[in-house]
Amino acid sequence: WAVAFQFTPERAETLLESIDIQVGRSGVATPVARLKPVYLSGSTISNATLHNVTVIRAKDTRIGDTVVIEKAGEIIPAVLHVVLAKRPAEAVPYEMPAQCPSCGGALTRAASEVAYRCTNYVCPAQLHGRIAFFASKPCMDIGEIGDAIVGQLIARGFVSRVPDLYSLTAEQLATLDKFGAKSIANLMA
Repeated sequence: WAVAFQFTPERAETLLESIDIQVGRSGVATPVARLKPVYLSGSTISNATLHNVTVIRAKDTRIGDTVVIEKAGEIIPAVLHVVLAKRPAEAVPYEMPAQCPSCGGALTRAASEVAYRCTNYVCPAQLHGRIAFFASKPCMDIGEIGDAIVGQLIARGFVSRVPDLYSLTAEQLATLDKFGAKSIANLMA
């Protein structure tokens, strides 16, 4: 009695300006496409995940390429394929960097995995990811701590590992940008 329709996602062409590496809480280094901003399905898209080097090689994605993008599931920007006819002559195959962009540690890949990882456990990007995840709703649900606050806490040396969150003082929190008395009281509680 009911019929469900799935519409073809809207697609757009844009320029792949660069590929940056984003390091997560577990050390996985994920290539991220930095795109010339393009309006697609109700929002402006300027970034898209490239997943890993294996996917980049399979699609032969290169910096300077014109790529076709869509929002997978109408939400997540994804690079579908390269428009080879528009490839610049100077475009070279992408190579994963040997060093972490956050700490300079080695990026290595186990033979059984496709992901490269930063081997430095005290890498600032990993620390940021671990603390933000710990404070997130699915974990400890510390509502006052988001990415920007985590960045400030690390930059000011207030936290260098997750348990340091429980040693924060009201005086330390008062030095954070856009963190008033109400936010301090909520976080301390």
